[in-house]
Amino acid sequence: MKRGRWNYLKRQMITDDLSNRRILILKSDQAPNILLSRLQKKCNKLIYVPIVKTLPNFRSSKVTQKFNRIDSYTLVIFISPNAVRYTFQFLDDQRMALPDHIEYFAVGLTSANLLSSRVNNVNYPKVNFSSEGLLELARFRDVINDRILIFRGGEGSNLLRESLVSQKAEVDYCDIYERQIDGDKLIEAKKNLKCCDCLIVYSAQVLNALGQLINIDNSRDWTELTLLVPSERLASVAMGLGYKTIKIAKNSSAECMEIALNDIFS
Repeated sequence: MKRGRWNYLKRQMITDDLSNRRILILKSDQAPNILLSRLQKKCNKLIYVPIVKTLPNFRSSKVTQKFNRIDSYTLVIFISPNAVRYTFQFLDDQRMALPDHIEYFAVGLTSANLLSSRVNNVNYPKVNFSSEGLLELARFRDVINDRILIFRGGEGSNLLRESLVSQKAEVDYCDIYERQIDGDKLIEAKKNLKCCDCLIVYSAQVLNALGQLINIDNSRDWTELTLLVPSERLASVAMGLGYKTIKIAKNSSAECMEIALNDIFS
C-alpha cells in the first residue's frame, strides 16, 4: 500500500475513533479555543463548558501602582493570553505603552504572539509552555538583583515566583484580571462529567472546583474516564482528586493537545 494512501486511512481511523467519544472541554469564557474548533469537525459528542469567567481588575490600586512603576522592572512575564489582552486594554485606556528597555517573556506561544504585536524582544519556552518550561530558559539561571513583574489572572501556582526569589530576584505580581468559577457552569460540567469518556482541563482552579470525583458520582468506575492535561503539575493535582487515568500532553498548544487526544483513543 502506498504511503499516501496509508496516511489517509490512518487519519480516517483516528477521526472514526473520536467521532462517537464523549469529550468534555472546560476552559475560560474569553480565550479562543483552537482545539475546540478542530475537534468540532471530528467529534459528534463534543461538549464545551466555559466554566471560568474572566473579569478586568483595573480598579485595583495595586494594579495601578504596578503600572506607575513599570519602568523600574527589568523583566516582565505574562502567564496567559488573557494577561496580555487585559494589559493591552488597560494600557489603551490609560494611553500608556510598554517600555522598550524591559525584557519580555511569555509562558506560551499564543501569549508571545500577542505580545509581539507591541514589543520586539519577546521570549518564550519553545517546547514546554509552562512555568517550569520558562524557568528552564537560560535567562532565568541568573536573575540576581533583577526586578521582575508577573502579569496574571489572580492567585495560582507560586512556583515561578518562589524559584525566582530563591535566586535573589525581586518579584511582584500584577493581577490584571480575575478568574472566577461560574457556579451554573460548574453544575453543568459535573453533570456532563458523569458520562464523558475524556475530560480536557487546563488549570488547577478548574480541577479543584470540580473536587473529588467520588463526590460527583460514587457509583461510576472513574478508571473509564481519561483526563487530558498539559502539564505534570496538573496531573499531580488530579491524582489527589481521584483521577486514575491521566494523559499529559507535551504542552498546552492545540497541536499537542490534539496529538495527545488521538493517542488516547488510537
